[in-house]
Amino acid sequence: MQPTSPDTPNAHTKASVAKRVPRQDLVVVGAGAAGLSAASIASRIGARITLIETNRMGGDCLYTGCIPSKALLRAAACAQNARESRRFGIHLSEPVIDFAGVHEHIRRAIAAIEPEDSAERYRILGARVIPGSATLIDRHTIRVGRETIPTRSIVLATGARPIVPTLPGLAGARFVTSETVWELKDCPKHLLVLGGGPVGCELGQAFARLGSRVTLIESGSRILPQEPKTAAELLELALRKEGVNLLTETRALRIEGSDPHAKLVVSHTDGSQASIDFDILLIAVGREPRTHGFESLNLLRKAGGLLATNDYLETSQPGIYAAGDVTSALQFTHVAGQQGAYAALNALFRPLIRLRWNQSPIPRVTYTSPEIASVSRTGTRLSAVAKTITIPLREVNRAVTDGAENGCALIGINKKGCLESATLIMPHAGEIISELALAIQERLPLGRILALIHPYPTYSEINRRAASVWREERMSGLGRQLIRVMLALLRRLGKGHSG
Repeated sequence: MQPTSPDTPNAHTKASVAKRVPRQDLVVVGAGAAGLSAASIASRIGARITLIETNRMGGDCLYTGCIPSKALLRAAACAQNARESRRFGIHLSEPVIDFAGVHEHIRRAIAAIEPEDSAERYRILGARVIPGSATLIDRHTIRVGRETIPTRSIVLATGARPIVPTLPGLAGARFVTSETVWELKDCPKHLLVLGGGPVGCELGQAFARLGSRVTLIESGSRILPQEPKTAAELLELALRKEGVNLLTETRALRIEGSDPHAKLVVSHTDGSQASIDFDILLIAVGREPRTHGFESLNLLRKAGGLLATNDYLETSQPGIYAAGDVTSALQFTHVAGQQGAYAALNALFRPLIRLRWNQSPIPRVTYTSPEIASVSRTGTRLSAVAKTITIPLREVNRAVTDGAENGCALIGINKKGCLESATLIMPHAGEIISELALAIQERLPLGRILALIHPYPTYSEINRRAASVWREERMSGLGRQLIRVMLALLRRLGKGHSG
C-alpha cells in the first residue's frame, strides 16, 4: 500500500480534524496580571495547566498601563524638576524635550521586565502556553484555532479595555486611549483629555510637563471623585499651577470638523456651549470588561458588564472562575494578581478547598504630583469614622527640606482609636500607605503606630505625627489633672529629699 501524499483528500481531512490534548486540570484564559498569577501558582504546584493569550504576554500592565505610564511620569518629573530647580539655587534653562528619547526610556523599562512575563518563563514553570483566541464551548471545553482542550476547571482573566464613547464626529478626529497613546511619535501641541479620573490626571500632567498645552475636561464637579475632596482640591491647584486648563462640570457634546482642524463642542452647567480645538484627544472615561469568546455561556453579569462571581470568585457556571479586571470594579494590578492566585487554587481544589476572596483593605494610588494614596477598611461606612485627623505636610521636616509642603494626611479613626481609613497627599504616598493598610487590616489602634520608631527625617513620620495628635486629644481632662497632681507631689518629695 502506497503512503498517502499530503495533497490527497484523506490527508487533508485528517489535517482539518481538531487537535485534542490531554484533559487539563486548569485552563487560564488571558495572560495579564490575573492570568499570569493563576498560571504561576498552578504550575508551581504541579498542575496540568494551559495558558491562552490572544495578544502579548504581560497584558495591559506591561505594555499600555502601569509600566509605560510610570516610565513616562518619571521622564516628565525630570523636566519639571529642571524648571523648578531655581527654588534651590540651581538655574537651568527651559528643558529641551526629546520625545523619541522619552519613548526609548519607556521601551527600555518594558524590555527589562518582559522576561518575567514571557511565554518561555511559563513554559519552564510547566505550563502549556498557546497564542490565540479562546472560545468556550462549554464549562469543560475550550477551542483555540483547531485545538480543542478538555479541562476540569477554567479561570477567565481576559481583562478590560478603555471605553470609547459614542461621540458624534469622533471618527473624523485623531483620538487615543490609554492603550494607543504610546503610539504617538510626537508630543502633541494641544492635548485635550476627556475624563478627570486617575488615568486622565496622570497622563494630562505628564504631557503638560513634557511641553503640551493640555486641557482636561471632567463632567463632574471635581476631578478624582473617588478620593476625598481635599485630595482633589490639592491636585487641582497643582495642575493649574503647571498650566493645565481644567474644566469641571463640562460635558462633551460632539466633534466638529476633522483632523487637523477638529474641535470639541462642550456644554457647561449654565447651558452655554464652547468649542475647544485640539491636536490629539485622549479619551480616559473608564474601562469595560473583555468578554469575547464566552458569550454563549450566558454568564451572569453585574454593573458595568463585569462578570458576577461569588465569594470564591466562581461565576454562575460551576467550575468557571474569574479574576482581575473582567470581574473586579477595583481595576488594579495588585488586586488582579491576588485574585488570580485565589481563583486558581479554588478552581484546582474544588470542592475540597474553598478560599474566600481576601477582603483585606486595598490601597490605591494616583501617581500625580502630589501623589495620592488611599486605603480603607472593606465596607467601611462614613458612620464608622468617628474622627478624621488632618496633618499638614508642612509639619513633616523632610517635606520642608524638600520644599514639598503642599499636602497632608487624612487619618480616619473609629471610637476605639483604630484606623478605618487613610489618605496621603504627598511625595512617596504610595510607598507609605502600606503601613496604614496593615494597621487597618489588623485593627491596630493608633497607639501602636506611635510606639513604632520611624526613621528621621522621612515622610513616613506623618503617620506617627497623626498618632501623636490622637494621643494628645484622647487624654481626658481628668487624666491631665491627675498628671498635674502627680508632678506636684513629685516636686514636693524632691524638695524634702534635697533638704
